[in-house]
Amino acid sequence: MRTEPVTMNEFAEAVRQDLQERLSGMYPELQVNILQVNKLQGESYLGARIDRGDGLASPVIDLETAFHEMKVVRPYEKVIDDLMDTARSVLKDMPELSVEKLSDYDRAKSNLIMQVIPIKGNEERLADMPHRELEDMAVVYRVIVGSDERGEMSYLVTNSLLEEYGITHEQLYTDAVQSMREQNSYSITPLFDVLAAIDPVFADGPMFEPDHSLLVATNEQKMYGAGVIAMPEFMEEAAEKLHGDYFILPSSIHEVLLLKDDGNTDYRGLESMVQEINENAVAPKERLTDTVYHYDAEERVFETAKHFTERQMEKERGGRGSVLKDLADNRQKSQELQPRQRSEPGRGGVVL
Repeated sequence: MRTEPVTMNEFAEAVRQDLQERLSGMYPELQVNILQVNKLQGESYLGARIDRGDGLASPVIDLETAFHEMKVVRPYEKVIDDLMDTARSVLKDMPELSVEKLSDYDRAKSNLIMQVIPIKGNEERLADMPHRELEDMAVVYRVIVGSDERGEMSYLVTNSLLEEYGITHEQLYTDAVQSMREQNSYSITPLFDVLAAIDPVFADGPMFEPDHSLLVATNEQKMYGAGVIAMPEFMEEAAEKLHGDYFILPSSIHEVLLLKDDGNTDYRGLESMVQEINENAVAPKERLTDTVYHYDAEERVFETAKHFTERQMEKERGGRGSVLKDLADNRQKSQELQPRQRSEPGRGGVVL
């Protein structure tokens, strides 16, 4: 029996050796390597990459969580058994993606989606990815390659991959929009209806009145669904459902909430609520931002709620100023229409 590892590095090396030994019977050319995986949201983890030796994509298993379980919940032997089961399952269900397939844009473009992430904390990763800025968020691109009970399997489009595709960022965006329209249609649903589908008490309980002023926007897969706000037609469609202006609350990278602007809501209270929920109920890797956004339906402007409020105040100040300016302009015009007086040598009087 192996001595239980003490440090993270010892644990990773033990897992590498055990997985290598147990899986080699299934895949004679298999190699297990330990590497640092850098992900979005500023997160990274130590992982075990399993290379089957067949030139196909190699799955990576997160070892950080497993190490924590060993330290807190279960002994190493139980943990390695679970990791072995995970490895078998992943290797069995892993899409057969070769390097050639990954660089085949004709295959990839029909499975493109857009994901929105916070710019803050992702600056280093964003430097290596084509992206569009949306206030303090960035729109990045993923290719979905499969799904199972663990969720969707996908990869991010990087600058080097875009170069291999041989297309521009503009073409990538256009194709992502088209793909989402065809394959990942989104939903804008009253939160009340979503809750009623989960718990019948909302549908049948007399104490709950249907409220259609708060909507949930996501995609059908409920994965990276906040990316629907990057769709060209989304903002106007939501405005039609809410009959005018609305606030956008970033619930997570998977969905956003849309709240009708009744003209009496202070965005600062909404931001305090979003910040508290992010800190207490949303995993760091799934957080979007603490910022509340606003859509001006009349002017078709998406912006932060703070900027919208400042813009409205500026309009009010500008409106009052313009009245005074109009009066001044009218006085000036009146003076210009009056006869000009001029004195001539030897004469007095008015010359027209």
